[in-house]
Amino acid sequence: MRDPQIVDEIRHRLDIVEIVADYVALKRQGGRYVGLCPFHSEKTPSFTVSRDKQYFHCFGCGTGGDVFTFVMLRENLTFPEALKKLAERAGVTLPERKLTPTQQAQRTAVERGRALHKRAAELYFRCLREDARARPGREYLSRRGVSDSVAVDFGLGFAPPGWEFLATRLQQEGYLPEELERFGLIVPRQGGEGYYDRFRNRIIFPIFDAQGRPVAFGGRVLDDAVPKYLNSPETPLYKKGQHLYGLNKAGSAIREKGVAVLVEGYMDVIACHQHGIRQAVASLGTAMTPEQGRLLLRYGPRVLICYDSDRAGVEAAVKAGGILTALGAQIQVLTLPEGKDPDEYLQRHGADSFWLAAEQAPSFFTFCYSRAAAAQDLSSAVGKASVVRELASLLLTMPSAVEQEANIQWLARELRLSEAAVMEEIRGYARNARAPGMRKENIRHTISASAPAWGDGDAGTQAAPGDAGAADGLTARSAGGGEQRQHSANRKEQAWRYLLYWMIEDPDRVRWVFERLGEEIPRADEPLGEILAALTAVCDEGGRGSLAGRVAERLSTDKAKGYLSALLVEDILCREPVIEDCINTLRYGWLTEEIASLESQVDAFSRSGDMEAMQRLLPRLAKLQQARNRAARRQGAMPFGGRLDQRPWYKGGNHG
Repeated sequence: MRDPQIVDEIRHRLDIVEIVADYVALKRQGGRYVGLCPFHSEKTPSFTVSRDKQYFHCFGCGTGGDVFTFVMLRENLTFPEALKKLAERAGVTLPERKLTPTQQAQRTAVERGRALHKRAAELYFRCLREDARARPGREYLSRRGVSDSVAVDFGLGFAPPGWEFLATRLQQEGYLPEELERFGLIVPRQGGEGYYDRFRNRIIFPIFDAQGRPVAFGGRVLDDAVPKYLNSPETPLYKKGQHLYGLNKAGSAIREKGVAVLVEGYMDVIACHQHGIRQAVASLGTAMTPEQGRLLLRYGPRVLICYDSDRAGVEAAVKAGGILTALGAQIQVLTLPEGKDPDEYLQRHGADSFWLAAEQAPSFFTFCYSRAAAAQDLSSAVGKASVVRELASLLLTMPSAVEQEANIQWLARELRLSEAAVMEEIRGYARNARAPGMRKENIRHTISASAPAWGDGDAGTQAAPGDAGAADGLTARSAGGGEQRQHSANRKEQAWRYLLYWMIEDPDRVRWVFERLGEEIPRADEPLGEILAALTAVCDEGGRGSLAGRVAERLSTDKAKGYLSALLVEDILCREPVIEDCINTLRYGWLTEEIASLESQVDAFSRSGDMEAMQRLLPRLAKLQQARNRAARRQGAMPFGGRLDQRPWYKGGNHG
């Protein structure tokens, strides 16, 4: 468990500007520092750091957070690893957490496993380069066009023929056979005593985690023996569905270019890097998992899938694309001609031809449409309906409502159908596929709150973005008076933003603001509502430490985290008159909400003929209307309308 006092002590001793400046060239602009974002490729600086608030935010890619978040993302570290790194820089000694005997044994085993894999990788590497028995392996790599520098960069090795090369060496160095077996390096003999090496007479591909530490191995035969590829089993150190081959080398290039190239095999990754395509990674011989997808999208939002063009490769591309779509990725699918895999294609045509083909690669949705359309007779209504139903689950898992609607419009044009007909067919699919207890689908672009995950047979539970409230909001804005209500909401949000920026420096300010508001607190839309709830909860708990940091730890949505980091790097001068006017604006907002609610109830009772219930509400309605009028007179104009619309939202002041 993290100790909040230790975390805050490190924050207090370090300056985020100095930490970030080790990675980014920063230029001062007023009270902030700006530079080119290290997390995506850009030409105009949108990356901003606030020394006052000790926060960073990129207005280009939306990444933001405190010094721990920055180091975690930039160095691909877990929080404990970032904590340790920053503690050393701050001169803070981290207390050793007391472990149970079981926990201590597990930690020791993992530490031994890391050392074991590092040593095994060194032995395989040295064997490839120095051992006469590895000559066939060196010749094989030469035939495949792998340069010496790339072989060194990826730590390629060789397991010689024989049964006990690794087992003998590592046991001589003090490792126990049980340890070697636990981490998948040796296998017990069947029907006899002793062990033998798992990898024999194979090219060895070390598998590294995102921090560049070897955690497993893959081995390829040099002849026709089977299996062609042999991989480490899952161990306490390695879960294949949580790692990507080559990510430790590709991560910085993906961040720089904003796009990852997803291929199938070890040699495809190596061939890509050999030809300068440094963003290439592979999913370790297994279907893409959501864990791998989330890991990949930490580095960039776009993915070019380039799997083999045979049937198995196409099906794997559909599976991977579906998972990445649900995670919000922007995906293209590159199908190489003549059934070539990336390795073969690059050997024959080179990287320039590869990138030219990639520029023409269709989006994942277009790729799936072409595949579905090829299997149907599009001159018939049945064929068109089948295509829509086949693509429905993909559409329903798209997190972006804009992308979802744009694809529906495109699909309707391709099939020469009305958009309404396509949406109704998708609604029907969603109703039939929905599991008990799932929410009803929404209208228009937020078609469904839940649908089967693309490529899976079972119903998924991921909600599409937006809800009935969002649709209601669109309706309200299109109705009479909608623009005024939207303008009022913007004023109210601005007041909340100013107050949040001012309050988050001091818990006493939080208490002062909410005491001033009393019960007259208007609703705050998300993500502001989530941030304000976290702020009040942290203040109620008491305790010491950075208020902003403690609030950020409570936030559960990326939208709220991004909103907070963007706000904290702003350079706002909150003078006393501004704070006072923010409070008055929120009070006025509460009055308008209460009056609107009462007017709605009065109208409903009037239509139903319940005059008695209506009469009970009228005195409170009149009282609130009088209060609203008094508030308007005090400020010289209504805060949410009238003359104030032509001047700053607070009375006569200037904001910094």
